[in-house]
Amino acid sequence: MTNPTSTRILVKERTEHGGVALHERPLRPMGPQDVLVRVHRAAICGTDLHVYEWNDWAARNYRLPIPMGHELGGEVVATGELVTGLEPGMRVSAETHIACGHCRQCRANRRHTCLNLKLFSKQGLGCFSDHTVVPASALRRVPDDLPFRDASIMEPLGVGVRAAMEADLRGRNALVVGCGPIGLFTIAAARALGAARVIAADLHAYRRDLAARMGADAVIDPVATPLVQAAAEASGGEGIDAAIDASGNGRAIQDALSCLVPGGALILAGMPSAPVALDLAKDVIVREAQIRGIFGRLIDETWLATESLLRSGRLKVEPVLTHSFPLERFEEAFELAESGAAGKVMFEMA
Repeated sequence: MTNPTSTRILVKERTEHGGVALHERPLRPMGPQDVLVRVHRAAICGTDLHVYEWNDWAARNYRLPIPMGHELGGEVVATGELVTGLEPGMRVSAETHIACGHCRQCRANRRHTCLNLKLFSKQGLGCFSDHTVVPASALRRVPDDLPFRDASIMEPLGVGVRAAMEADLRGRNALVVGCGPIGLFTIAAARALGAARVIAADLHAYRRDLAARMGADAVIDPVATPLVQAAAEASGGEGIDAAIDASGNGRAIQDALSCLVPGGALILAGMPSAPVALDLAKDVIVREAQIRGIFGRLIDETWLATESLLRSGRLKVEPVLTHSFPLERFEEAFELAESGAAGKVMFEMA
């Protein structure tokens, strides 16, 4: 069978809210280290929403036109002559962070913070499409028994798994602030990794319900009850050993830090859109709190841990995967994802 030479693909082409069109475009020529992938599922992430909205952050970081999408579950169709370890028919997911493999950070096994880091979403690739050509270095093989649906969320799921692992939640009380997909995946990972209690907070009732379905022992509406008070009550008066912020909201980060017991840890997995002021003397120094930022997944340690937890059955993700749309209904999909009345929204191509 002849390999396809063109594909349907969603492209952000106008500097306005929306401004996306579905095109038929030629596939870029395959190089010796490239892989042609048939996309079966592709999920909308926070970056896609920023670009779709075309907010200040997107305008600063991207130049139009942009082929959209980077979270995929697909199947290898063909490989370049220098590609090893991947063959037609294999199932794959994609790593957003593409490392050079040679700089000091890469040599120190910190490829996720490579000094020459390239991001999938900035390489003109895109996976909101039927097919895409991707550098082999960005692909991760997944087991044949892993559904394409699950393969498409391996990248954001890995952020939740890494956040929970960095917090070392075994036998400890955890607070997850922000119950979008990353926060919900973090709840699932906290449960799988042995947290004593998992407490979740979000402004949206729909997402609080999803948090409960993901295994949170208590859910908090921070508008109804101040977060510090509600977290103390939900922990039985013991307090919060580790808080994980997946919201990127400045006020939420401040409140999460204030929830910690002395010696507690705050893990920052969300991306604030503006600087955040913290009371370092009161909340960090005197109480010896730790603050740790995480940027993506450890490559490839987090991928291996996430795959093992998924296949063990201990890591439950089904409640997060709430909606699926065909590619031509992209406007409905983005509108729902923006509303907050959804978990993970994805496109189903085949």
